[in-house]
Amino acid sequence: MFLLLRLAIFIAGVATLTHFGLRYFGYDINWNYWDEQKADCREKLEQCRKDVVRTGIEGAKETCEWNCVDPKILIKKQSDAR
Repeated sequence: MFLLLRLAIFIAGVATLTHFGLRYFGYDINWNYWDEQKADCREKLEQCRKDVVRTGIEGAKETCEWNCVDPKILIKKQSDAR
């Protein structure tokens, strides 16, 4: 139990340091990313589902883009004009 508590505190500390470190170097986390990208990701997955039904697994491997997370949009440079 103590090990889990210590691990949780360690992870929270690393997350806090990372958050402030990113802000110090001029980057900001897009907290609305998941809400903004959810529709696009669902659309891609729906198209992949149709491709799997139509062409089988091999066709889906060629045409489907499984990566819905774009790190360039998730963590972006802050604008200088505030």
